[in-house]
Formats: sequence, C-alpha cells, structure tokens
Amino acid sequence: MKKRYLFPAVAALLLAASCGESADSKAGRLLQEATAAFSAGEYQSAKILIDSIRNSYPKAFDARRGALELMREVELAEQQRTLDYCNEMIASLSAQRDSLLPSFEFEKNSRYQDEGSYIAPSQANRVNVFNSLLRARVTESGVLYLTSLYRGKKISHASVKVLSGDSYASCDKPFSSHTYRNLGINNERLDFIYGEDGGMVDYISSATGSITVQLTGAEGSHKYTLRKEDAKAIADVASLARILKSIAGFREMAAEAERHIDFVKKTRERFSSDTLKSEQ
Repeated sequence: MKKRYLFPAVAALLLAASCGESADSKAGRLLQEATAAFSAGEYQSAKILIDSIRNSYPKAFDARRGALELMREVELAEQQRTLDYCNEMIASLSAQRDSLLPSFEFEKNSRYQDEGSYIAPSQANRVNVFNSLLRARVTESGVLYLTSLYRGKKISHASVKVLSGDSYASCDKPFSSHTYRNLGINNERLDFIYGEDGGMVDYISSATGSITVQLTGAEGSHKYTLRKEDAKAIADVASLARILKSIAGFREMAAEAERHIDFVKKTRERFSSDTLKSEQ
C-alpha cells in the first residue's frame, strides 16, 4: 500500500487543535478520522466523515479546507480504482473475444459503415443465395441483430414467430425492412435488434428441440424448420455479442473515470495555485 501523508491544512489544524475552540477541535478529530479512513482505503467512510465536517462545523474553516483537500484525494483514488478495474475487465474480456473471433467472419464496407459485423461462416450470403433463414450478426461494439431472410413467392411478411413444442417467441416490430429481387427471385428482409426482438434470440439460443419459423405477411405466410447450423450460429453470435457489449461498456466507464480524474487534478492544481498566490 502506498504511504499516505497528512495534507498541510490537516497538519496545521492538528497542531492547533489543543488551543482552538471546541468546534475546531471536534472538526479536527473528524478530519483525522477521515484521513485515517482514506489511508485504509475506506473511501465511503472518509466521505461520510468529510460531509459531517461540512454540515456540522460551518465555521471550522481550517477543518473545512482540509476536508476539501481530502475529498479531492478521495475522488481521485475512487476513480483510479474504477479505472484499474475497468482495464482489468477489458483485458480479460478481450482475451475471451480473441479466442472466439477465428470462428466468425468479419464484414465491413468501409465506404458506408463506421464499424463492421461478425457472422458465422455458415450464414454468409455467398452460401445462402436461395435459402430462407434467420441470421444473426453483431457489430464491433456489441449490437446484435437478428435478420429474417425470405426467398420465394411474395408474402410481404412483417412478423416472425419461432416455435418449439408448446412455447414460442415472436415479434412484429422490425428495426428495418426491405424487399428486392435478386437473380429473378423475390427477397424479403426484416431486421430485429436484440432487446426488441420479442425474445427470439434468447429463445433460439436456449431451445433444445427442433424449431419452426413462421413468417406472416399481408399477402401470405410461410413456414420452415430452422436448420441446426443456423440455431447454433445464432447462439454463438449471441455469446460473442455479450462479450463485445461488456467490453464497450467497460471502455465507456474507463473513459468517464479518466475524464473525472483529469477534472479533479486540474481543480486541485488551480486551488494550489490560488492558495500560493494568496500567501505571497
């Protein structure tokens, strides 16, 4: 553990506490306790004691100034601890990600996309030109999409249901939809974003039996059995998505901690500069 030191205002207060007013003496003892808690890494206890000084002893100016200095150090230590934790988690999750990525293909059109997506090779377009299927992809930042691709007679499908036995999951609110023709065949595509997919991704990932996919549209319906390789691909992409989403979340937390650390350091430097000028 790093050696802690008493801040100038704390040392001065403790030196004068025996001959000061009662309020100053009590505030000084609280500040001493807060400093000890900080040195022990008990940051929340230190903050509670600092708040007690602020609220109970408004005229104990030396103690309040020491408490302000100590609070900055507490905030720095808290944010550094958060930053260290985030970096550890990012490293661990990145190792998990890197072990999984060889099992996926990476797709990105640099002309139109800021980030690419990972898909299972079995679900790539080149091997599914004529197939109707449910396909999963996840962006580099962990956003998961489930796509319903239908090839055949026009049905204008707007909802998807996945069934196994007596249970099912469904959604009729796609994130986007497209209809087009390719090689003379009608193609219909619905994209669902995870979390707004009616639970279909989780349902497919946890299902143990055969899954039926039912498409319903204004001009007809279509039903087919989900291939086992597609069910596995969706489950695998979902697992990768959880890791990528966690990495993105920890990176955001780390960036926020770094911003807070920078702010507190600049505030401390400005306070020290102003104090030095006032003493000259």
